[in-house]
Amino acid sequence: MKNVNIGIANLVISNKLKESYFNNTLISESKKVAFDFLDVVKNSPALQLEFKVYNGIEEQHIENELQASKYIDNAIKLFEIYAIEEIEAEHAKLAEFLQEDLFTELNEADYDPEKVKLYDAIDGLITETLKYGDDVDIDKLHESYIVVLNYIKEPKKGLLENVDVELIDENVLEIATRKFNEKYDGLNEDDRNLLQKLIKSGKEEKKSLFEAYKTETLTILEGITDDTAKVVAGKAIKKINEMVYSDKEVEDHIIGLHELKKELM
Repeated sequence: MKNVNIGIANLVISNKLKESYFNNTLISESKKVAFDFLDVVKNSPALQLEFKVYNGIEEQHIENELQASKYIDNAIKLFEIYAIEEIEAEHAKLAEFLQEDLFTELNEADYDPEKVKLYDAIDGLITETLKYGDDVDIDKLHESYIVVLNYIKEPKKGLLENVDVELIDENVLEIATRKFNEKYDGLNEDDRNLLQKLIKSGKEEKKSLFEAYKTETLTILEGITDDTAKVVAGKAIKKINEMVYSDKEVEDHIIGLHELKKELM
């Protein structure tokens, strides 16, 4: 992974963060690096633009070659306000997140080669387009364009089949670290499984997971027969019944129901 670009950096950090949580090792270190990375991106308009363009291209499917080419051209034109030196300076801020002293030695076999190829091609398009005269590598520019064009034209697998935490979900990260890392010494198998589901799930899957946890928790609470406990259970049942799906709160609600279930069982 010789190229430093936001796609590669994001992919590496996300994979390492996932491994830390699922293996319950170096969670604090990985969490800090992930938040530092997000902070760098948030404070750089150029990196924010790159983040959006990479994400947009990755999710795009346009079979018509003319329309696909137009989409690519319009996306790359967004960088015309920057000089190549400015983009390179912003990329330099990402280099620290790929240093071996922060992570173990990178193994390219751990990463989807098609994603790496796409990210390098997008980077090639952006940087070569901003260069002038003899500095432009025409072959690289052409090859990068073909890679991106073919990717956009290729039908995508279902998003839920292809998700591997390439893009950090900041909400899931923040909620998970607050609920799991700060409150508990470590993650058990159920915690890791839930976190994996939350990271990999799309909106519809999260809706189903939310409703399933509501139903399961309500069933347990409604089965309580102890008179004293029934009073507390009744209040909990009322609160759970009042819960409605919300994109912003669904992860928090699911994790809260998960923790309540653990206490009741």
